[in-house]
Amino acid sequence: MQRGLTYHDALKLLGGSGPFMRITDNVLGGALAVATAGGSEVALSLFDAKGEAVRLGHLVTDKITELVRGHGRHSRSRRLQAAHGVLVVGAFFEALDVCLGAAGLDEAGLTRAEQAGLVAAAALPADWPSRLLAARIPAPGPDQPYDRLLAELRDWFRATTGATMDHLAKLAAWDGRADLAEPFRRVLPDLALTRYEDGVRRLAAEAPEFGIWMRLLADRAATRGLADLEHVLLRVTSHRDPARHRAALALTYRAELGQPVLGGDSGELVLPAIAAGYLDPAFRVKTAGPGAHPAVESWWDTEPRDDLATFLATYLTTPQAADAPLLLLGQAGSGKSALTRVLAARLPAADFLVVRVVLRKVRAEAEIQDQIEQALRTTIGETVAWPELARDADAAMPVVLLDGFDELLQATGIHQSDYLQRVAAFQQREATLGRPVAVMVTSRTVVADRARVPHGSLVVRLEPFGEAHLERWLEIWNHTNAARWTDGRRPLTMDVLRRFPDLAVQPLLLLMLALYDAGDNALHDAGDELGTGQLYERLLREFATREVRRVHGAQPDTVMPALVEDELLRLSVVAFAMFHRLRLWVTTEELDADLAGLGLQPARRSTQDFRTPLTAGQEMVGRFFFIQRAQASQDDQTRQTYEFLHATFGEYLVARLVVQALADVTARSRARTLRLGQAEDDELLQSLLGYTPLCARATVLPFAAELLDRAGAAEIREWIVERLRTAVTRPQHTPRSYRPVDKRADHWMHTYSFNLTLLALACGGPLRASELFQRAEDPAGRLRDTALQWRAAVPGGMFLDAMDTITVDRTWTADRRRDLVLARRPQPSTPSGPSAPSAPSAASGSASSVVSPSVASGSALSSGDLDGGVDLLWSHKLTEAVDRSDWTGLQPALTSMRLSGALSDDILRHALEPVLQQAPELVFNLVAHGGNDAESPARSLIGLAMASHLAADHKDLLTAYERAVTAVTSSGLDASARALGVAVVLRALAGDEAVLTPDQVSDLRRRLSSG
Repeated sequence: MQRGLTYHDALKLLGGSGPFMRITDNVLGGALAVATAGGSEVALSLFDAKGEAVRLGHLVTDKITELVRGHGRHSRSRRLQAAHGVLVVGAFFEALDVCLGAAGLDEAGLTRAEQAGLVAAAALPADWPSRLLAARIPAPGPDQPYDRLLAELRDWFRATTGATMDHLAKLAAWDGRADLAEPFRRVLPDLALTRYEDGVRRLAAEAPEFGIWMRLLADRAATRGLADLEHVLLRVTSHRDPARHRAALALTYRAELGQPVLGGDSGELVLPAIAAGYLDPAFRVKTAGPGAHPAVESWWDTEPRDDLATFLATYLTTPQAADAPLLLLGQAGSGKSALTRVLAARLPAADFLVVRVVLRKVRAEAEIQDQIEQALRTTIGETVAWPELARDADAAMPVVLLDGFDELLQATGIHQSDYLQRVAAFQQREATLGRPVAVMVTSRTVVADRARVPHGSLVVRLEPFGEAHLERWLEIWNHTNAARWTDGRRPLTMDVLRRFPDLAVQPLLLLMLALYDAGDNALHDAGDELGTGQLYERLLREFATREVRRVHGAQPDTVMPALVEDELLRLSVVAFAMFHRLRLWVTTEELDADLAGLGLQPARRSTQDFRTPLTAGQEMVGRFFFIQRAQASQDDQTRQTYEFLHATFGEYLVARLVVQALADVTARSRARTLRLGQAEDDELLQSLLGYTPLCARATVLPFAAELLDRAGAAEIREWIVERLRTAVTRPQHTPRSYRPVDKRADHWMHTYSFNLTLLALACGGPLRASELFQRAEDPAGRLRDTALQWRAAVPGGMFLDAMDTITVDRTWTADRRRDLVLARRPQPSTPSGPSAPSAPSAASGSASSVVSPSVASGSALSSGDLDGGVDLLWSHKLTEAVDRSDWTGLQPALTSMRLSGALSDDILRHALEPVLQQAPELVFNLVAHGGNDAESPARSLIGLAMASHLAADHKDLLTAYERAVTAVTSSGLDASARALGVAVVLRALAGDEAVLTPDQVSDLRRRLSSG
């Protein structure tokens, strides 16, 4: 995003109306715009040029209120940025005036072109007014602190001072004054910066935005609910009354501040309201350039900041807000959605038209405008066209908050790689139509690379809580529940939280810790090993126990554990109902069908009264704290939908039920005394695992791995591998009453075996093809065929997500059969600690299963990134290196690639297309280099090109040449391919003669000519 105006842009923008127009006309039509006569330059005093610039700077400072009066939010922001540019140039000329006076240079005659060069950023046309006015000036922006802006301005003043000194040195008036050059270069930039800061302070008194931009307002650590943001923006409000629809939106959003930070019935506990309980988090911000990869930790080379309110205020009061979307990232439970709720409530309705769009509640495939209009209807209950609403905004700045891009992706299983580009196009269209709009999009960090980030977009990542946040949060929590600490319960303390650093730093998990401890101070007595999964388990179990005692209070204590487990079992079925439908909600009818399909009925019999009895689904979800309900009427029918308060509750419950079923079936299998025939003892697992891959939601498998570790992963893995062996060699599909979604029988079987594979890897340790295909002549080939079936059955985005967490090694069995070894890829540590399941991958959605996070960030591939590279001997089923040139399957292979349409195939085929068109033998022939070393001539030539281009050291370069010469002189190549290869090597050699020794060059040429 190009920041800053030229001086000409600033003058033109400020001269649009009012008294400044007359001054600008005088300047541009007078002293600064006198045309040259007959091609001869008219000398003009430097004092005339700098005097005009100084006067314009003073005029801006004195008339700033008039210059922005009556303008809307975006127009006002543009004019203030222009005023800033005029101030910068005026400050430089003021400082120059002081320095020239101190040096006794009252007259320094310069031609117009010479004066123009003093402030031009580069060589420009000879028309000197254009040169003078075309220098791009650093300007404030939300992504840089004030001290960084000052550093940019100091560099700009130094560059301009250097140009000034270079021009003065050529003048007669400067003869004999060369000794002043160094003092000028040292003093002038700092003096200009001082004059600039003085001007900024004066402007801030009349235009508070300058105070915002320059961070002149004090930031308070761990402030609550963006209260500072509202306070700052009210200082610059227009006080206009919002139109009807805007007022309705503002009223609805404002009411959110009084709602609890987490919905649901919390019993005796009191949850803080959002206004008090939401703490402004620390964050990082960076401008996206070409190839941005914000999902990769190494991409974030900026320092954390703690001035979120100031950042947002700067963003919303600078013109760049309407240029491209702001992408807000964070882990699950980091407070992204809460931030959008608070922001929508805090922005003054007089100056901002806010529309918050919860993406999981609108059509995923709809255009941006349609999604906005759906959200408007949901929020205010009226059908409103976006163009009409935007036109009625008058002077208010439209702000659209698109919350939950990750949920939109995971709800569809489709890679919407162009979504952010579509948002940017929407902004550009609106700006062209005179309706500039700011857009913020939120997403989990882990899927941030699923969409191309527009060049110039600001990317913000919320950081984990620090000590100041935790202390402030505890103060709020303990104060809100002060009444509970009078009956012997102890308030939560920092000493307790410090024992759980990986959990306490994320707002949602911090709240979970507090809820867990509030009952009987269980957290005080818990061991330090409490993990995320254990926290969810204990919390869910505590609330389930509370509900069971309320409903079944007359039952003896001995049956309570079973009733609690039954409650959690039903809740897990609710989670699966959403999981299989790739949604974060489920209807009553769908849930009833799923419960019935699994044989679960209402826990209580209906009473003999006139009320309609509750269905199993209504009874289950209507009373649980972690589920919220929505209700609507459609076709004279009342429809109810349910969703978890946060998606991770459902994801944990999915993992929990899967691991429970695995532990149960493993125990029953080990208890069998008769090992004759096959026991169909995995009916529940087949029902659960055949519809949706477990990688469909990012945290399910990490949760499962944690649960498996506690349930006895080694024994469970034995059963999984045994069952997987049957599933891939003799797949079967038995129709069942549990059918949450329609699924082709073959896709069901392959999804089932794919999930078993993921679970086997989650148990720890590698999984070998030879374990599954024990008697096959080529176990690797059989697993390859199975993988193709997985790829056909699993949606593309989900399959690649799974591949991003797996390594694949090619090897041989002891009896020299080809083998494949699958293993879990080690996951990088995240800001909340390595055990946090909410960030299992740093580069989800990569185009190839072997691409690691380092690849996404643009760095070179290592052998580890390539999972060991490509062993062509293994591919050709050869145990030792030999020349091979009889492979004739080129055309069928290319046709197969075109038919499959796999992105990874297309990318690699596209890269090799020039070679394939000219000499396909270079790609498909195999040349031995001794021992177990063999490669294609194309591989050798590409290796040579890279070594030569990257200036490899002498030894590596010589090795590359020797391999290339051996390859292109191979007897297996036809004459045309050999001639092409030799020509490529000779051309490279001509450029590397100075690097190699004469004897080496001579020997290589001899071998090429004799080959």
